[in-house]
Parts: sequence; C-alpha cells; structure tokens
Amino acid sequence: MDPVLFKAAEAGNIGPFENYQTCLDQLLTPDENTILHVYLGNQSREPELTDFVVIILEMCPPLLFQANKKGEIPLHLAAAYGHSNVVKVLIDRAKALPTDSESGVTEAKKMLRMTNEEQDTALHEAARHRRSHVVEILTKEDPEFPYSANVHGETPLYIAASIITRWREEGGKVVDGILGNCISVDYGGPNGRTALNAAIWVRDDETARKLLEKEKKLTQTTDENGWSPLHYAACYDWSPRIVQVLLEYDASAAYIAETEKRRTALHIAAIQGHVNAMKEIVSRCPACCELVDNRGWNALHYAVASKDTKVFKECLKIPELARLQTEKDDKGNTPFHLIAALAHEQPEWRYVLFNDGNGYRKWQIYGLNKRKLSVNDIYEEDFGEIQKEILESLNDGGSGPLGRRRKVLRRGRNKEGEDALSKARESHLVVAALIATVTFAAAFTLPGGYKNDQGPNEGTAILAKKAAFIVFVISDAMSMVLSLLAVFIHFMISLIHGFKMVKDEAMDENTTGILFGYAMLLTMIAMGTMIIAFVTGTYAVLEPSLGLAISTCLISLSFFFLVYLVCRFIYKNLIS
Repeated sequence: MDPVLFKAAEAGNIGPFENYQTCLDQLLTPDENTILHVYLGNQSREPELTDFVVIILEMCPPLLFQANKKGEIPLHLAAAYGHSNVVKVLIDRAKALPTDSESGVTEAKKMLRMTNEEQDTALHEAARHRRSHVVEILTKEDPEFPYSANVHGETPLYIAASIITRWREEGGKVVDGILGNCISVDYGGPNGRTALNAAIWVRDDETARKLLEKEKKLTQTTDENGWSPLHYAACYDWSPRIVQVLLEYDASAAYIAETEKRRTALHIAAIQGHVNAMKEIVSRCPACCELVDNRGWNALHYAVASKDTKVFKECLKIPELARLQTEKDDKGNTPFHLIAALAHEQPEWRYVLFNDGNGYRKWQIYGLNKRKLSVNDIYEEDFGEIQKEILESLNDGGSGPLGRRRKVLRRGRNKEGEDALSKARESHLVVAALIATVTFAAAFTLPGGYKNDQGPNEGTAILAKKAAFIVFVISDAMSMVLSLLAVFIHFMISLIHGFKMVKDEAMDENTTGILFGYAMLLTMIAMGTMIIAFVTGTYAVLEPSLGLAISTCLISLSFFFLVYLVCRFIYKNLIS
C-alpha cells in the first residue's frame, strides 16, 4: 500500500481512493491489512460517523469478509476496539446479502462466526477487550451459536470471567451479556477448566454466583488434574467468600478428590493455611473430615504440612478436626508423629508438643506407628533417616496446581533468609552506630567555637543565637537519638532471638521483620537529619561568605535528590 494511501486510510480520508475503485481489495500492507483494517486499527476513539466504512464497502463489497494474515476480518477489529457503531454497519451490510441456499445460514451469521488463525470470533475479541456494548450487539444477533473455545481452549465466557479486579465492573457486564442473551452457552476453558475456575482465580464471587445460577453442575466439573472449582477456591481464596458460594449451591463438592493424590478441598485449604475456608467447608459438610488422601493423611496431617503452628492450633479449635489427632496414616503416623519430626527442623513446633505441660504422658494416646515408634521416640531419639523421610513427605506437593505452585505460609526458620537478614542487620548496625558517633562528637565540637571571655557566658557557643545554628543543634540531636534507637532495636532483636532459642522456640519472622523495618526507617531518618545538621552548621559558620555557604548547602542537600534517583532505579530495575 502506498504511504499516501496508508495515511489516508488512517485518517478516514475517502478522496485518494476514488481512483482505485476497481482494485481496493488489492491495496494491502505487508500483513495483508486492507483499507478497513488500517482505518479501524488507528481510531483511538469510537468514530462518531461511519461514512468512511459505508462508502468503502459500497465501492468494494468484498472487503467486508476479507481477512489479513492473522485471519482477522474488519468485524474482529471493530469488536476489539469497541467501535459499536461500525459493528452495526458491518452486520447490516452482511444482512443485506442473500442467504446461502445450501446451509440456510445468513451472511451476517457467517460473519459473526468467522474465526481468525487462533480460532477467535469477534465475540472472543470483544470479551477479551471488555467491550460490553459490543458483546450485547453480537450475542443478540446470533444467540443460538455456542461460541466454542479457541486454540488456547478459551471460550468468550471464560475470557470474560478471567477479567481481573480493576476491570471487574466492565467484565461483569460482559458476563451478563453472554449469559443473558446466548441460548447455548459454552462454559469451557483450557485444560478442562471452566469459566467458574476463571472467576475463582480472580476471586470474583459475584461472577461465580451468576455462573452457578445458570449452571449448577459446574461445581462437579473437574479439570485434567482432577481439581474441582472448590479445590481452586480452597487453594487461592484467602477469604472464604467463594468457598461459601460454591458450598451454598453444592455442599457435596467437598467430597470430590483429585486424581493422583486423592486430596479433597479441605486438604488443600489445610496445607495452604486457609483456616477460614476450612471452617466453612467443615461447617457445611462435616463428614468430609473423614476423607483421607492416597497416603492416609487427613486434614490435620495437612495442617502440619502447612508448617505453620498457628494454622495447626486453629484447626484444633474446630471439634471435627480436633478428633483427628489420633488418626493414623498408612504408615501409622498420627499428625503428632509428623510434628515430632518437624520439631527438629523448626523448634517452634516443640511448643505444640508441650503445650499442656504434660507432653510425655499425652504422647501415649497417639500410640506407635508401623515401625513401633511413638511420638516421644521420634522426638527424643536419633532416627535421622525416619525423620528425613517424614520431612520429605511434608514437602511433597504432588502434581497439579499445588505441586507446581505451592503457596505455603512458612513461619519456621529459613537458613538462607536468616543469613541474609543477619548480614543486612550487621550493615545497618554499623551505619546507625557511625551516625550516633558522629552526631555525638558534633555536639561537643560546635561550629564557631565557644566564648572565652570571662563572665556568666564563658564556655557557651558563640553562634548560639543564630537561627541556622539552632537548626544544626536540633537536627544533630534528632540524628543521634534516632540512630541510637535503631542500634537499640537491633540489640533487642538479638536479645529476643537468643531468649527464644534458650526456650527452644524460633522467633516469629514477622516480629523480626517489623522491628528490622523500624530500625531501617529510623536509620534513614537519622541520615537525613545528620545532613540537615551539617548544612545548617556549615551555613552558620560560613554566613559571612554567603556564596560559599549557599554552594556548600546545595551540594549537601543534593544527597536527598541522589537518594531519590537510587530508589527510583531500584524500583524500576529490581522491584517492578
């Protein structure tokens, strides 16, 4: 396509094309885009007038169905860009064409059902780009067509249900348009999942409810891993809103076990540490607590596998789960046998064993496993291989989503994480101590010196009444106080950590992280106030040489600008 004609197509200028009426369908870009493709793809807003499209189609009717290299006809682009008035024009032009005598399908419906190279229809494109007004038009024009999945296994409904939170209102309108207008709806998605799975993935309980009102059987549909929608809700929904919706429509979904490891949604919620979801499942379907996986593990075994003592303690507060304490797996291990092995790796679990003050006597109720070992034996004796075997079983996520992407809250000690935190604390401690030393010395080496004249003011600061000197003293004092406080916090972290280790408990990583964050913030503020102290002290001394004083202050204050640049670089290159 000639550059002049390309620009004319972009702008919707019909003039240059009047001399090419017999070959408009031959004016193509390297991607085989026609004049209409170029025009529709370059309109940032929906065009108020459709004159350009109407005239071009009158001049060359075959352009209505002509596809580019990707197999996209003009309707695909109009739907994707949300040009609803153009969509109407294209459909009306197709309606004006005679119906196919053999199939009995109108040309308009043929156009609506045409797919690109990825098997996307115009409805797929409209759903993907959240064009609810276009979805309304397309579905009303051809409500009988099921709009099957594309090459990626995505149906328009699945795509609409996948829309993330910040576009949920528009996504909800797309879902409403498809469910409300289509007679035969395809709920399918990739890998055997459905639109309900997609709604769960983005934690959209409203869309989940709409889908279940239309098709309740979706709760029983499992994907290629044997996971039901309830499995996904238990795995990804931290708040149990979607779990509530699913169980409200079908409580029996709690009995569905996955294909390989035979885990139910309750097992998945337990290993993920989603206690609220567990409570909801147990309250709606208490009998599902009896179900075990292919190793004989119950939900309480999986609570131990979460490696979160708080999760396990919360589970014991649920009567139906508390009764599972003495239940054994295929190897004869109760949940407390697993805890006894885990306590060697994560000392905070020792408290769970001793929490009633009568740990040794309480252990007797758990009995022996198939190797004739009690909980006490595993905890007290040196059974390295057995302990290793149990720990490996706790880390086994198996196949499926949980195996590929296990989101477990770990409050136990992570060796690499602790080493990194320890090194960072050492660096911060050195900086904070250095700031405290410098600011302490500056308080007694005041700029301008002291008065030597005998009298009541002897030994006082010469510049004491100058405003800049006053700011210097205040900033110096703040810097010293904040840096010393940071040193104190680092000292307390070490002290508390040592105290916890004496009690055979690991310090809560959250507590350490919070204190570390405060110490870092105070150190940074101390650095800032030290700069201010330097600037104001320098200005107080150099005030008679005003140019030198201002230059020195500007150089010093550039510290804050440089800090901003460093933080921006870190955010762009390391965080985002």
